[in-house]
Amino acid sequence: MLDWTEWLGYVASVVVAISLTMTNIRRLRWINLIGAIAFTIYGTVLQLYPVMIVNGFIVGINIYYLVRISLTKDRFHLMPISWDTSIFLPRFVEFYAQDISKYFPDVDFEDLRQYSTIVITRNVVPVGLFIYERQEHGIIRIHLDYEIPMYRDYESSRYFFREFRSLMDKESFHTYISYCSVPIHERYLRRMKFTEDPDEPGCFVRKM
Repeated sequence: MLDWTEWLGYVASVVVAISLTMTNIRRLRWINLIGAIAFTIYGTVLQLYPVMIVNGFIVGINIYYLVRISLTKDRFHLMPISWDTSIFLPRFVEFYAQDISKYFPDVDFEDLRQYSTIVITRNVVPVGLFIYERQEHGIIRIHLDYEIPMYRDYESSRYFFREFRSLMDKESFHTYISYCSVPIHERYLRRMKFTEDPDEPGCFVRKM
């Protein structure tokens, strides 16, 4: 039967392996930190000094970069963009088309061209794409709300919903509607304070 130190070694290995699958840098650092701490304890208890020293160093490196990330103030901007005049937008969509389809399996990229589009930038890096339609009765229908994997930590989305609201207040819009059939995107919508319409499953609503 395995003792607790062997279990600790296995758990540490799994946690480190999981961290390497993360595309979000902050999440990768946190999970890798937990794995490195576990390996440091494992090496200390079993007097495996190379394991202890290397992973103790990794713990310090992760803490250093997590502190840097927390102290860095990201700068976001919303950039309205036109499908007709932009060279960048079709290329962005083409590059991320496969990932976009995971969250919006019924997306028709040609159909999206008729709607208003905003690119979200983070430190001048294009990280998000928001495509919407102005409807009657103060409704903003969301056709696409996408963040690229590396920056999928909700920060750009929070910025978007905070700043976009001030733009739409001038036009008397007050409610977002988004339709969703993908569980992972549903969790995102709920985190962004959308609630499912009890009379229309798959329809999520949020007040501005």
